[in-house]
Amino acid sequence: MKHKLIIIIGLLLSTSAILAQNPLEKKAAELYASKDYEGAVSVYEELLQSGVSTDLYYNFANSLFKSGELGRAILYYERALVLNPSNEDAVASLDFANTQITDKIDINEKFFVVEWVSVLGKIFDTNRWAYLSITLFLTAIILVLIFLFNRNIVIRKTSFFVGIFCFVMSMISFLYAFSQKKYLQNNPFAIVMDGSVSVKSSPSVSGKELFVLHEGTKIEVISSNNDWNEISLPDGKVGWVKAETVEGI
Repeated sequence: MKHKLIIIIGLLLSTSAILAQNPLEKKAAELYASKDYEGAVSVYEELLQSGVSTDLYYNFANSLFKSGELGRAILYYERALVLNPSNEDAVASLDFANTQITDKIDINEKFFVVEWVSVLGKIFDTNRWAYLSITLFLTAIILVLIFLFNRNIVIRKTSFFVGIFCFVMSMISFLYAFSQKKYLQNNPFAIVMDGSVSVKSSPSVSGKELFVLHEGTKIEVISSNNDWNEISLPDGKVGWVKAETVEGI
């Protein structure tokens, strides 16, 4: 009787999960599976009006890529990774999409410590770093209390040093959570959306053309002037482009 009850509860939970699934998500997945990528794009665009998630951005980007919209695909792979930097599928898909762009820009190498810190920060998203920070901080407090009120020398020493370690790691986790939250709110990067974009020496159509960028290239917006954005590339080049030709991540 007990086993039957467990089976019934499991079936009810499975049924509830299926019913709870957004029918539009199912429709988009079916269209993608049938290779109607443009149809899937339309459905995902409708889904995005009611909310966003890393998985939704990722699936939308896949549909865009299959539809031949390279710039938008890269944009939404990037947005998926902003929400969840550890999304391995999005990382792999973005890397492949970047092999399809025209511009091959040399990236200035960073000091290995800076690169290591950057990579470490992508292990978790903002919420997970925040939860980890809180957990480690509470653990540090408990260990401090053990150090203060326990008379055993070994336990006191252990709780003291482990408590210090947990406190330091809590602060590091907090800094990662804070920096990622700030990045979410003030993301300076954008993707070139037009087929080709002339980069000018000044925010004017009459400005000297410095070089040309193509669809899908990632740039950093460092300032704005009316309808123009001053941009920077990983190789150190700077210039101005029409704001309408790029879209922020």
